[in-house]
Amino acid sequence: MIWLMFLSVLAGPLATAPVQAQEAVSDIHWLKADVPPIGISSGPFAGKGLHGGIVKALLGHEAGPGMVEGHANMARLFSLIKSGNYCVPGLIKTAEREEFVYFTDHPTAVLDTSHLVYAVSNKKLRDKIDENVSLRQLLADGFVVGVGAGISYGDGIDEIIQSYEGEPVVIRHPTPNFIEPILSMIEMERVDFSLAPPWAITWLLLNEKLKPRNAKMPKVITHPFREASTKTNYHVACTKNDWGRQAVALLDEMLTRADVQQALDRNAEVWMSVKNAQEHLLD
Repeated sequence: MIWLMFLSVLAGPLATAPVQAQEAVSDIHWLKADVPPIGISSGPFAGKGLHGGIVKALLGHEAGPGMVEGHANMARLFSLIKSGNYCVPGLIKTAEREEFVYFTDHPTAVLDTSHLVYAVSNKKLRDKIDENVSLRQLLADGFVVGVGAGISYGDGIDEIIQSYEGEPVVIRHPTPNFIEPILSMIEMERVDFSLAPPWAITWLLLNEKLKPRNAKMPKVITHPFREASTKTNYHVACTKNDWGRQAVALLDEMLTRADVQQALDRNAEVWMSVKNAQEHLLD
């Protein structure tokens, strides 16, 4: 019954009213990646993180009990979104994902782009790093990249990785909660470098991986690369069916509101700024 009410609000003439729209959004069941600082669904910081902040910005308040599910396994998350009526608050829009979800036109977060992550001790790779370093050229030269399963780095970058699928220069870690394992692979020299989206860079800094306490220099460093765009947009994605189409239309309408955009900007500033995220986690 609740979903019939939700659809009637979406389709009805009152859907444009802010109060009605916010009530309809309150009925959405959300899925989010349970990988800090994207989403934290357990422990004392439950509901916090970039994704939790996006949901709060759209609702105007914390989500109700049982309305948000966190999954560290992206394959599980994508399986769920294909099987029922769900939305994910922040995903990169790619052609592959558009086969099973609808994306909002407006973003819920605009973040810095992905970086290369590599060991300071890898002199051979460091000699290749400059302002015009190319991911495609590094792979063509035989350098090995480690990436997380189910993680998107943007259409153009994903296409480069896909073009080397099955070749020894691309190693995928089987779980999307890949940051610690990939760092180990870098340190053990199983891979030369990894690709880190902006939230992963924040995680690295928060956990003192890029600047360890009392260390003279970090073990790993990051660097932008040529194929990455200046900024990356993250959108709401909803199940690809009639319900999802209407949900996305409603969410796009809400994303034009100045108060919602201001809340989303503040959320991104908190969770993608190392200093602000650290302070927020310690509140």
